[in-house]
Amino acid sequence: MATGITQNDVWTAADALLLEGARPTIERVRQKIGRGSPNTVSPHLETWFRALGARIKDPGAFAAPPAVPDPIAQAATHFWEAALAEARAQQADAYRERWQELADEGERLAEQAEQLQQRDAQLANREKDLEEGLRVATAQLAATEERLQAAERAVRQRDEQLKQARGQLQDAQSAVQTLLTEAEKMRGVHAQALDALQTRHAAHEKRWLNELDAERVAAKKLQSRLDEAQLAAQKQGEQHTAALRQAQEARGMAEKAAQDARAETMAGQARYATAQAASEAAQAALQGALSSAQEALATARQNEQALLARLAASDAQAGTLLAQSQQKDQQLAELTRHLMADAAQLKRPTA
Repeated sequence: MATGITQNDVWTAADALLLEGARPTIERVRQKIGRGSPNTVSPHLETWFRALGARIKDPGAFAAPPAVPDPIAQAATHFWEAALAEARAQQADAYRERWQELADEGERLAEQAEQLQQRDAQLANREKDLEEGLRVATAQLAATEERLQAAERAVRQRDEQLKQARGQLQDAQSAVQTLLTEAEKMRGVHAQALDALQTRHAAHEKRWLNELDAERVAAKKLQSRLDEAQLAAQKQGEQHTAALRQAQEARGMAEKAAQDARAETMAGQARYATAQAASEAAQAALQGALSSAQEALATARQNEQALLARLAASDAQAGTLLAQSQQKDQQLAELTRHLMADAAQLKRPTA
């Protein structure tokens, strides 16, 4: 099982590279050790460079063995100084690059902070707008509820009016039916009275005609007797004066009887005229009653039509109010969905 890279491993490899005349780098140290990642080697190598100055001041830290000749020692010293200068230059370059990265990172963080501030300001404005919209929507919702309650009250009032109108219509229909029944009864009574009157009139007329015929027969008989008497008087002449006077008396009596018969006939005609006038008056009264019943029926039908028209208008108005109420409900539901969507968007976490 592989073990981790320690500081001693990195320092030993760096010292070996330096003694070999090579510049210690992260990749060379890793190759020298044979393992390790750059992230693990880099901090130990930086520590090695920071401690390198103090180690250089120590005479025995990198002192050559006593048996090493002077030219070799001088060469080692030259390589060491060159490696040290190179390491310092690399360290300075690394520091400059690190400072530049930190500066870039600071600018990027500043830009992100500014963007976050702008985002916070936008969210605050959005929250204010949503609160204002919610307040307006709440007010609209309250107004809509008030209008809906008013519409419901109006619908209830219309229902009561419809009930009253239906009751009035039923009463009118009952009254019309009663009038029709009474009119039928009156028509039957008047028809019966007219039939009875016509029957009586026909009977009276027949009796009067029979009496008139009898009077005419009697008058003819009297006229025949008078003619016979006149003929007898003309034949007998003056010799029969007494008989003539008797005949004249008889004639006078006959004329009186004829006058009485004529008077009776005229009285019968007057009774016929009176009966006919009574029949006409009865017919006129019956016609007037029928006209009154028809007018009452027409008035009742007009009232029924007016009530039906009012009922239809009330139904139409109730339907309109119901449609308006449904439309307000749809608008309220749509507004509620928008508010819920805005609230969900406001609660949603920002990236």
